[in-house]
Amino acid sequence: MDKYIGKLLGGRYEIIDVVGVGGMAVVYRARCHVLNRYVAVKILKDEYAKDPDIRKRFSIESQAVAKLSHHNIVSVYDVGSENGTDYIVMELIEGITLKEYLQKKGRLPWQEAVFFAEQICRALIHAHSRGIIHQDIKPQNVIILRDGTAKLTDFGIASFATTQETRVVQEAIGSVHYISPEQAKGSKIDYRTDIYSLGVVMYEMLTGKLPFEGETALQVVMQHINAVPLAPSEVVPGIPKGLDEIVMHAMCASIGRRYASAEELYTDLERLKNNPDLRFGYTAVVDESGETQVLGRDVQRAARHAQAAGAQQSHAAGRAPVAAPRRETATAVREPEGFFDRLAERPGLAAGIAVAVVAVIALIVMGILIATGSSDSEKVRVPSFVGMTIDEVMADATYTDNFTLQEADERRESDRPAGEILEQDVAAESEVTKGTVITLTVSAGGENVSDTYKVIDFAGRSLDYVTTMLDEHEITYTTQEEYSDEVESGLVIRTDPGAGTELEPGASITIYVSKGKETKTAAVPSLIGMSRSDAEQALTALGLSIGSVTEVENSAAVGTVVWQSVDEGTEVEQGTSVNVNVSKGITQTQTPDETDDGSSDQDSDGGFVSEEPPAPEQGSATIPVTLPDNTDMAHVVVSVDGVVQHDETHDTSLGSIAVTVNGTVGEHEVTVSVDGSSTTSTYTFS
Repeated sequence: MDKYIGKLLGGRYEIIDVVGVGGMAVVYRARCHVLNRYVAVKILKDEYAKDPDIRKRFSIESQAVAKLSHHNIVSVYDVGSENGTDYIVMELIEGITLKEYLQKKGRLPWQEAVFFAEQICRALIHAHSRGIIHQDIKPQNVIILRDGTAKLTDFGIASFATTQETRVVQEAIGSVHYISPEQAKGSKIDYRTDIYSLGVVMYEMLTGKLPFEGETALQVVMQHINAVPLAPSEVVPGIPKGLDEIVMHAMCASIGRRYASAEELYTDLERLKNNPDLRFGYTAVVDESGETQVLGRDVQRAARHAQAAGAQQSHAAGRAPVAAPRRETATAVREPEGFFDRLAERPGLAAGIAVAVVAVIALIVMGILIATGSSDSEKVRVPSFVGMTIDEVMADATYTDNFTLQEADERRESDRPAGEILEQDVAAESEVTKGTVITLTVSAGGENVSDTYKVIDFAGRSLDYVTTMLDEHEITYTTQEEYSDEVESGLVIRTDPGAGTELEPGASITIYVSKGKETKTAAVPSLIGMSRSDAEQALTALGLSIGSVTEVENSAAVGTVVWQSVDEGTEVEQGTSVNVNVSKGITQTQTPDETDDGSSDQDSDGGFVSEEPPAPEQGSATIPVTLPDNTDMAHVVVSVDGVVQHDETHDTSLGSIAVTVNGTVGEHEVTVSVDGSSTTSTYTFS
């Protein structure tokens, strides 16, 4: 058992259990006995507690977070040290890391990625304004709450800009996949280091992939310094080109050509959110040191070709492909000196071109094979995308899982609203191999076209996703909740007007949100004296059911109910089962038993009187219930074998409550639901 569990730190923080383990420390759930609330306590691991350098960094985190107070940053309440145990007391938040969220979803729609990126930006704006550089921005350090709020945490290697120290790669505690080039080289860092790492996080949110991969940490680090990743839209078609520019500008290897501040990055995200067709004009530039601003179509095309050639070479050598080098990409935008002259002067370039040609031929052959397919290839029917919006198509896994969809390089002016699909290069209703590339021509609108928004089918989407989409198109909305047996609680059922309707900016739409299945209740009737079939009918008529039927010796008429597990008049959920005991009459003994006074237990008719068997022995159990600390009141429901015995709302300042439930002696399943979150355990009633 963990040595800290049950311990009282600082005379007020009772350690309850472990909620997370990091590289340097363990995070515990604890109860503050002074303020009567639950908190998170971070304690240094034993192997680091005696290391003065690690303790110094832990102290730096304490100072860093203590200076911060922001909606998108985990709050710190207290810091302390007791008998060599250093700890930080923070708010306890219920949620999952952005990394876990990405692992569940694969990649995010660009609107959702911007939604989270802006929140991280706001956290960085606040931290940087207090002179603090986080230095370890990664999805593992971003917590997503139920309402979609993102909170930045773990300032474990944060430094103050005024006293920051140079760190080499071996000292970096954060993941190398998100490290900035200046961190990798051990150079002086500033606020722009966090911007680079956020750029990597944005890249991962948009594509579901990291920009750089390698078999070793060193390979990844060298790519951060020397390589160029493909733009996000090269990996996932449909991402706005302007968002490509934002991400690649944030990830520029040259710190001097990166965003100068988190405010600048946030401003561009806001502008793009309001106009997805916006372009920022960041272009590829080669400075005197050879550093490259990694943007522009020519640069990306060169990077793609170089990567294809690298993949071919790596495949032949049995190695994983790596991204294109920054220097070679830079030469793609220089003025040509004469093609064959350069080949003569640079035989390596000629060899590279030869390899690229081989790679292109291989890709063409592969394309032919994919297009023709084989009898064993999975075939899918192409739908008609014309008339749908590009956002609608790209957000639907039904389409993106079956086809490789990409938007044509240029949008076409037309009399249709911007974003509507005008053409597709693969005919609708044709059968193709799964994964076939389909290019969609999208409308750019025109002078005579009103700026309308075509409502897509939002059924099954999260409310955050829908409102973000509507906000971008200046559509006002109201929400209404209703019960649904098909749609999970919190997700959208439908909208009014519905999918396909074109709305002008400022128009209103109603979003119907599911409250989940409606909980219907019924009062349990009295079953005593009924036959089994009558009892079953009486329960069925109320939406209840009969549970176990046990025959017991009883003087009541044979086949009639003599006991029921749920008392008459008790309100229970429909579908609840009620157990019953049914009389099987009295079994007479063969010889009379003498009573204590010597008399016989024979009746006046000469028959033997058997005593009625005792009713099942009743017992009880006390169920502890922990109340949440993120709300003032909590709704608690406690059920025994599916039957509700406690249904009340409690003040969460109590911290926890004890609920006594009743039932027959023995084991029972007890379900505790707190604000809709349920756990089921087995308790012994005595």
